[in-house]
This record gives sequence, structure tokens and C-alpha cells, in this order.
Amino acid sequence: MTLRKVLTGVVTAVLCGTAVSCTAGGDDSSWTAPAKGQAAALLDFSDEGRDASLRTVAFYGFNGFPGGMTTGQDGSVYVLGQKLVRMKRDRTVSTVEFAREKEGAATGVVALADGSLVLGIEGQVKKLGPDGGVSVLAGASGFARTTGTPVPVSAPAAGFRFSATPSPFGVRPDGTILIADHDVLWALKDGTLRQLYRTTATSPDGEPLLLAWDNAVDASGTAYVSPEVPERVPGRLGDVVAINADGLLSKPLLPSEIPGLPGSPAALKVMWLTGDGASGIFAQVYDASGSNGAVLHLHSGRADVLTREKPGISSGSPCRIQHPMDALQLQCALPPGMTYRSGSLILGGNGDYVLEIRVT
Repeated sequence: MTLRKVLTGVVTAVLCGTAVSCTAGGDDSSWTAPAKGQAAALLDFSDEGRDASLRTVAFYGFNGFPGGMTTGQDGSVYVLGQKLVRMKRDRTVSTVEFAREKEGAATGVVALADGSLVLGIEGQVKKLGPDGGVSVLAGASGFARTTGTPVPVSAPAAGFRFSATPSPFGVRPDGTILIADHDVLWALKDGTLRQLYRTTATSPDGEPLLLAWDNAVDASGTAYVSPEVPERVPGRLGDVVAINADGLLSKPLLPSEIPGLPGSPAALKVMWLTGDGASGIFAQVYDASGSNGAVLHLHSGRADVLTREKPGISSGSPCRIQHPMDALQLQCALPPGMTYRSGSLILGGNGDYVLEIRVT
């Protein structure tokens, strides 16, 4: 698959219209969950697919490059595309009401323990309560600070000027919300923003490396960020930075080689990071050419290959997995977005299917 980060494109069909929300359910009669080490098409909402009836809803979240993915306490997966779409454990999909009301482009989505969702919208971090109520947690709409200008070590969250639409991507065990803000990583707690990390490196052609929305946090609260030139120069696996709960910086340990993946692991290009529910992360990576995608499980100094694409597979190719199959022999292009859900990795975006990879 060619490495691309493309935002959700223009809808080419009339889907849910202007309704506040819409819901669709799939055909469970032919759905079989994968066993450990297997991959399955959790959703196939292509025109001829098993779950074609879901297309009018799923399209809004999964068809383009996701601006964020997260898993709620009840196992629902949320994906932020043209709209915010919820996929429940029973594979029912629906749009979330708040996504219909957003004023502009949104990036980042985090599910909190109380059922609330946190999103970045037009210079602000907003919280959508389970009852649909919306509150502003940080930021101000309107003028944004210029990327690279000085920022304080800490600041009141109310009215703070982010550099662009802030991208919340994770929450620590103590409730701290982690936010990527172009060149700064912020921790938001109790109405205060605290600076955790700031990018300083540049790309080979001199462009500043920034933080996008595809970062991760593990169960201990350690954040993992991948500096990149968004949509142009992807980050390298060897340049991923880990910031623990005490603010200490480190690099994830990588082996000297990974069986089945040629070249240095440090040189692999990063597409997406997500936590593994414990002390590690999953990293979706590609080779130097932007092809031959794989998902690695980085933990305890190991880099286990969880799944990989069939060589030569192209983005946009149909994915017709009728039954669970060996995840190491995947016949489909890897969707770019990832989130972990109680023993499984869920992948979606840039296609008309959602994959489930069973990890445990």
C-alpha cells in the first residue's frame, strides 16, 4: 500500500441527509469473530458487501482518513471522519449528535470513563457529555498562536490560544487529557495546561516536525508521539518519543531487526500509534517506499509483528474476507486508523471495511 495521509474527501452520495443522527445495523448471521492471531472484516460496507446496509452511516466515519479513533468504556469504537461515528460491540453504527453540530474541522477524539467524549474543534478542546451537553475545557475560538512562538510552561486552559485545532488523543489514569498542538504536547487537568514536550527537529528539507493526531498513551500514562510534517513527511519509528507521567523523555526500545521486515526498524515510517491496554503500544508502519504495511506490538523491548499486508496490495482495493484468516497473510490494505478494544485491535479508514485483529 502506498503511504498516504489524506483527510476525508467529498461525499459522493446522499447518505443520512440532515437528520440529527442516523443508525444502521449489520448482518450478524455471517459474522465470525477472529481467534488470537487472526484477522476478520468487522464491517464490510461496500455496495456488494455483507454489511452494505450500514454504508449510509459508516461512510461518514470510516471512508476517509480518520481524524481520530478511540474506544469507550462500553466497547464502542468512535471514529472521527466527516462526522463522528460510533460502532457498538454489536456492530451497529450511528452518527453522534455533536458531530452534526460542529462548526468546522475537528481533530482528535478521546473517550472518558464517564461516557463523555473529548474533541478538538476550531481552537478549542470540547467535552460532549453522555446527555449531549457540550462544554469547553480549553482554548479559545478565533485567532491562533503562530507555530514555533514561545509558550509558557503552564497556563490557565480557559481562553488559551492553541496553534491550530488541538488534537486530544489520550487520557492518563488520573484523568489528565493529552493534547497535541502542532509543536507542543500539553497535559490538561483541573483547568490548567502543562507543557510536556516541544518539537525542535526539522525534516531534511528544513520543514519543522510537528505532532499530528495519531499519537498514543499506554495504561501507565506514558505518552508516545511521532514528530512529522503532516501529510508530507511521515515520522520514523526510531524518532518516536515517550513521555512518562513524571515528564521524563525516552525512546521505545527497538530490536536491531524484525523478521519479515527488511531494513532497520528505526527507519520504518509511522502511520498510526495506539496503546495496547498495558505497558506497550501498537505501531502501524511502512517501509521507506511507503509500501508493505505492518502493525508492530512494541513492548518490553520487543517488536512483534501482529499483521502485515500482502506485498503489492494497493490502497482502495476491495477487502473481501469472508472468514477469519491468518493476520500475517492479510489480503487487504491496512486501514490507517487504530484503536485497542479488550484483546482486539480495530482498524478503520480510507476504505469501505473495518478490520479486527485478535491480539490475546
